[in-house]
Amino acid sequence: MADSKRAPWTAPEPSYPQTGLQVYNSLTKSKVAFVPRAGNHVSWYGCGPTVYDAAHMGHASTYVAFDVIRRIMEDYLGYDMTVVMNITDIDDKIIVRARHKRLVAEYRARTPRLNAQAVDDVGAALREYVDKHFGAMAQARIGRRVASGTDWAAFAAAVDQGRDAEFAASDEKAPMRFTAASAAQAALDTATAQLGAADDAGSADAAAALIDAAEDVLAPWLDRQFGADVTDQRVFLDLAAHWERDFFEDMDALNVRRPHVLTRVSEYVDDIVRFVQRIIDNGYAYEAEGSVYFDVAAFDAAPGHFYAKLEPGAKGNVELLEDGEGALSTARGKRSSADFALWKVSKPGEPRWPSPWSAGRPGWHIECSAMASEILGAHIDIHTGGSDLAFPHHDNELSQSEAHFGCAQWVNYFLHAGRLDIEGRKMSKSLKNFVTIKQALRTYSMRQIRMLFLLSRWNAPLQFDAKAMEEAVALERLLASFFANVTALLRDADASDARGSRRTCAPELELLRALDAARALVHRALLDSFDTPAAMRAIQDLVARTNAYLQRGRDAIDAQPVRAAAEYVTRMMRVFGMAADGARIGWRADSGSGAEKSPEETLLPVARALSNFRDAVRDLARAGADPARLLQLCDRLRDHDLPPLGVVIDDHGDGRALVKLADPAELRRERERHETAAAAQREAKQRAARDAELKRQARLEKGKQPPADMFRTPDYSAWDARGVPTADAAGEPLSKSKLKKLAKDFDAQLKLHQKYLESLNTDA
Repeated sequence: MADSKRAPWTAPEPSYPQTGLQVYNSLTKSKVAFVPRAGNHVSWYGCGPTVYDAAHMGHASTYVAFDVIRRIMEDYLGYDMTVVMNITDIDDKIIVRARHKRLVAEYRARTPRLNAQAVDDVGAALREYVDKHFGAMAQARIGRRVASGTDWAAFAAAVDQGRDAEFAASDEKAPMRFTAASAAQAALDTATAQLGAADDAGSADAAAALIDAAEDVLAPWLDRQFGADVTDQRVFLDLAAHWERDFFEDMDALNVRRPHVLTRVSEYVDDIVRFVQRIIDNGYAYEAEGSVYFDVAAFDAAPGHFYAKLEPGAKGNVELLEDGEGALSTARGKRSSADFALWKVSKPGEPRWPSPWSAGRPGWHIECSAMASEILGAHIDIHTGGSDLAFPHHDNELSQSEAHFGCAQWVNYFLHAGRLDIEGRKMSKSLKNFVTIKQALRTYSMRQIRMLFLLSRWNAPLQFDAKAMEEAVALERLLASFFANVTALLRDADASDARGSRRTCAPELELLRALDAARALVHRALLDSFDTPAAMRAIQDLVARTNAYLQRGRDAIDAQPVRAAAEYVTRMMRVFGMAADGARIGWRADSGSGAEKSPEETLLPVARALSNFRDAVRDLARAGADPARLLQLCDRLRDHDLPPLGVVIDDHGDGRALVKLADPAELRRERERHETAAAAQREAKQRAARDAELKRQARLEKGKQPPADMFRTPDYSAWDARGVPTADAAGEPLSKSKLKKLAKDFDAQLKLHQKYLESLNTDA
């Protein structure tokens, strides 16, 4: 049974006036006062990505959450920060993915056209893949291994095309693997038919289609045979470099601040070797057949040391421990299944660096300890990462670092971001159930995605679905509308001849009190372990109160309280990374940046739209057109011509329009959403009309039969004057209940027949 005893945690001693910030600390499983070790300076190490594929919304959830926390600490609370993040560019996942890509690319080059060898190879790869992942299930369900397309069809039917509950529960990756095998089998069937029908060796397109569809099953088959021959180290590092660039493109698009220091494992191998050697010297690690393992039992037994501080209940969880070691790891020479690799001897086909123990590579956990310590020293204020990394990764980090430094508390505050789920399951590359950040940004804006995470506690689980995004989009639009309205009203006020402000009366005082209350609520929420949902509720309430004040009409409002409220809301949006750094009111920075457009670029499109409008008005006026056509032109200018240029005109009840500026891309997205929704509504109405017509036709078809004939069957032997049966086939009188039911059916058919006859008269 796992030891669930929790290690003691020592609160740092303050040496500087404190902000009152409380943070949820995974080391204590509670909120504790945040006290930096060195005055106002905060050292922060964050686990970065393992770069072997596109970043998805699960990554966005983690990195945006910690970006918001960082901004609150830096921009709102005023801490001096040093933020370090790693890039894992040496890892079993990277090695496997890089080899697969190289071997499949070489196979494509060797197979320019579809041929029998390619069909045989994919068939062999598929049988091996299915045997490995579904062999036992196939024996249980169909009584034999899957050795042909017919066998696969039988197995697929037995597991309901992968939807069978027992099958899906057998392994979380089973549905993904079933999809891969199904695609490969379908492509194999198609290729076999094409090859049999073709006069020549087959087409290049057919070969590409087969390899594309079967890549997930073909790659491991090729890797088993030829993976050891991939010896060019650049194959692995180039793949990692590509996905690192892609990752930071996504982070920039989400407005996530870059770390002050970025560390890559491949650039710190020598430091890692020295770090490992010291752990060995301290008696907490041992070498075995070229690899080095951390001695968990020795560490856990030492006075002042505790293994699995974060998740003591997970000690001995073999599945998690094996997953943390990686798919390419071996256990040769390990003293205990709980021990983990600090250094791995490399096998053929794996990158390698020199060390005192072997030509090998660092283990996964050691990289963070060594690189964080190299930059930040022997103690760290904050360590961050996803909740799925707590055990074994972060627990192993803590143990090996404390073994290296001989200290009891390497990290003071461990922050774990909540998991992002999709359809009730963790969003994961390995499960292939993810939405990439780039895909999400094609539908939603940066601010809408960040808003989604602001509306949830940073350490709470979150479901990514359309409903959650609807709430985020609605609030982002509310704020955008608020900023646009206030900006336009303030522009009008600044341009008017009236003096700067009116006498401050009860409505203005009420708005100012609402502003003060919002400031207090937001401050309290952010000190309460960065409670952004509570902060956003307070901000939303302030926006609602300001909008209510604006309903008094532009001639009855004082611009200054409105300006103060809008500037505060904008300030908090800057803190949350929603608004540009130079923004005063609204999302965008004030003009004056180097990227400012020229007058021609800014004004000419609007001037051209107004000129076209003027020409059309003059033509109508000269023709003596109906005034309604002039109003139609005005509506077209408002609804179609100006929004693509970022100009919004709102008609107000006082007869004066309010002119607002907005992001053309966002206006275009909103219009596309409206058009998509309207098209969906039209399609639903048309579908309902089609269904109704089909039902009507079915009723008419059924109504063709006269009711007097419907019961003239061998089932009955006597009928009344209308044609309703009174006796069964044997001449026995029918029961009262039976007679009642038949009469009811007769009446229903009579109505249908009458409708049918009416339709004939209508058609005539």
